[in-house]
Amino acid sequence: MTCDKAAHGSGLSAPVSRRAVLGGLSLLPLAAAIPGVLPAASADTGYRFLTPHQARVLDAATSRLIPGPEDSLLGRGSPGAHEANVVGFLDTMLSAFSFSPPMVHAGGPWSNRAGGTQDFMAEFVPLDRAQTYGWQQRIADYREQYTNGIALLDQQAGGDFSEVSKVRQDFILGHGKALSFTHLLFGHTIEAIYAVPEYGGNANLVGWQDIKFPGDSQPRGYTDAEVEAPEWDVVGTSGMIDVLLRGGWEQAIAKMGGTGGVNAGH
Repeated sequence: MTCDKAAHGSGLSAPVSRRAVLGGLSLLPLAAAIPGVLPAASADTGYRFLTPHQARVLDAATSRLIPGPEDSLLGRGSPGAHEANVVGFLDTMLSAFSFSPPMVHAGGPWSNRAGGTQDFMAEFVPLDRAQTYGWQQRIADYREQYTNGIALLDQQAGGDFSEVSKVRQDFILGHGKALSFTHLLFGHTIEAIYAVPEYGGNANLVGWQDIKFPGDSQPRGYTDAEVEAPEWDVVGTSGMIDVLLRGGWEQAIAKMGGTGGVNAGH
């Protein structure tokens, strides 16, 4: 991946589904996911950047943006942010320079998910001097945005955002001062759900399974029959292209199940 692409995505947020268009997904830019050198938040949490409280707030917030089975009746049966371990992805993103090499660019050419004997994606690529400087600057900005954003959510909740009702959480995330942070968080949440799991999200491949994406295919590849099979063309077989060409964005959202979450109805 190039430096100007999201470090913790792999272009995997492109497949469409109820997840990718939740509430009319405004196609927020897939924000770049980067590193930061900070001490461990707590020896017993496993987090390197986030404190336990910050992790709870982010878990609550991302679970409202993309609800899972326990977060919304509309989302029942489909995995959400919590199931995909989005908070783990965010913590890795914000602390990537605490690893060596920094967890910015996953390696290659393949993982061990499709016949490979070794997960080369788990071996991150060393950065050169210019890349290191650029990513460190970017992650410093992300750290500030996350620290201030979490504090703002708590402030708007009158204490602890993770403890207020889901209706209240939705209102805070979808209105007023928190909107800017919500946009950033939503982009990273989508990224976390569909990225290769080496970046810390997409736990147990729940994101890929939910959109019926088979995942990385090398070195095994595909048979001719698999390439030609219509079920592999989710967009084509769903009639989504025709709907979009007719200008029916709202219908396309509904067709893909874009309901639930803080952006529903907006």
